Amino acid sequence: MIAISVSYDVFGDAFLMKISDYDFLELFPLDRDEIVDGYMRRAIANFKKQCLYDLSSTADNTLRQFNVDIKPEDLDEIADIISEGMIVQWLHKYVYKQEILQNVINTRDFSLYSPAELLYRIGEAYRTAQKNFIQAVREYSYNHGKLTELHS
Repeated sequence: MIAISVSYDVFGDAFLMKISDYDFLELFPLDRDEIVDGYMRRAIANFKKQCLYDLSSTADNTLRQFNVDIKPEDLDEIADIISEGMIVQWLHKYVYKQEILQNVINTRDFSLYSPAELLYRIGEAYRTAQKNFIQAVREYSYNHGKLTELHS
């Protein structure tokens, strides 16, 4: 069987449609792709045990594609799950770095809230994103018959 390629952009675009980070718009496309692709690789690593398709060993980072034949009816579901995992990776940096938070919002907004409250809110958003990703992976496993790997 000839493997069909699936572009990294399928997953990157799904991720970018879910977030509001205007800094990505200001980046050169190559820089943006490098960052987004990193989130994608980490999300795939967290999903690879349950995914029916091998996205880890079929990745071609030069061409930015996976050399795998994913059924069209499965691609949207997998892109949605991986993009949820990418959100977790994107939020992760905000959980531990207060100075990044200061750069994300303007000084007036930052002074309205205590840094502790702001970090708490970011932490809550991160935990919610993590829970959504884990739930999506579990539902995928349940729907595709990999029930023994739900808790591994």
